[in-house]
This record gives sequence, structure tokens and C-alpha cells, in this order.
Amino acid sequence: MTYTSISTNRPGARFQEAKTQAEVEALMVEVWSVVTANGGESVFAGADLARGVNVSLTTYPDAASAAKSIVELTVKQLLASDAKLSFKTALWIINSSVNYL
Repeated sequence: MTYTSISTNRPGARFQEAKTQAEVEALMVEVWSVVTANGGESVFAGADLARGVNVSLTTYPDAASAAKSIVELTVKQLLASDAKLSFKTALWIINSSVNYL
């Protein structure tokens, strides 16, 4: 059974401190390395420009892997949640084996 993480977040402190495009690209590699190391696979990644947040939909092998990835990204200051958002960074667990049609 797979699980899906739906999240909104802002760039973390390390992204805010990046001075060059090369630094930003290296940080993106680090973000996706964390996700991949926890078994995550990106389904969608984009931005909500009106709110100034990143939006992502990522599948993981289980809920623990998804939670571990989110914690690691936050601790490494790669991503930051914003409590003022109308929908905070959240982990929604969806049983992907269910047919909703």
C-alpha cells in the first residue's frame, strides 16, 4: 500500500541564504535526495504564486517514510511551513489502492 503526501511549504532558511543559481540547484538536489532516500516519488511539484508557496504531491511506500522525509527536510532547513497559511504543511495519507471512480 502506498501513501501520498500533499504539502504546501516555503523555501527554508538555506534557500533564503543562497546567493547563486548553482547554490539553489545544489539545494534542490539535496531536497530530492532526501525524498528519494525515503522512497518518495514526485507526482507533482509546483508553486501557488498567489500565496508564495511550493505545492507538492509525493508518493511514499508508507506513512512513516513520508513523515521521516518531511521531518528531515524541515530539520535540514530546506523547507519551512508557514502557520499563517490557510492550509498548513500537512501530511494527508491516501490509500492509493482505493478506486475513487
